[in-house]
Amino acid sequence: ATLTRRFHELSRQYHPDRWATADAATQAAVLDSSALVNDAYRTLKDPFSRAEYLLRRERGTRPDDTKETQKPPQELFAQVLELQEALMEYQEAQMDDDAETVTRLRPSLEIAKQEFEAAYAGMAERLYGLFARWDAGDNRGAVLDGIAEVVGKRGYLRRVLSNLANMLK
Repeated sequence: ATLTRRFHELSRQYHPDRWATADAATQAAVLDSSALVNDAYRTLKDPFSRAEYLLRRERGTRPDDTKETQKPPQELFAQVLELQEALMEYQEAQMDDDAETVTRLRPSLEIAKQEFEAAYAGMAERLYGLFARWDAGDNRGAVLDGIAEVVGKRGYLRRVLSNLANMLK
């Protein structure tokens, strides 16, 4: 609520129409400020964008730089292994035109997709908790480690979900 309120205040303050009669240099500065306010709001409003911004600003890292994007999250490791086996079997069945196996496997893959989507959505909630700690000035290093872990898991889960979506078309 504070973010949205402040965004609206700054948007009104730097809205280009408000400065229509100003000189060209002022209009250009206001336009730049307005664009900056809009970009900042979009970044801070989305928890994943905010997390990536904090990691870039505080550690100079990008989401793809973290090793967590390469490995499955521990709590989902068993599910990921089962999913990989089922996806391979499903893909082979599709190539072999084995409709019976495709029909048998599809519901379990759809369920797996829903479970991974739920895990993905839960990451935003974890970020909100980490942001509250960050904003309170809690142990910044530990908070950034938590944020990096969530961002890394997000990258991994995004690839899993993309693979599932492509397979289940």
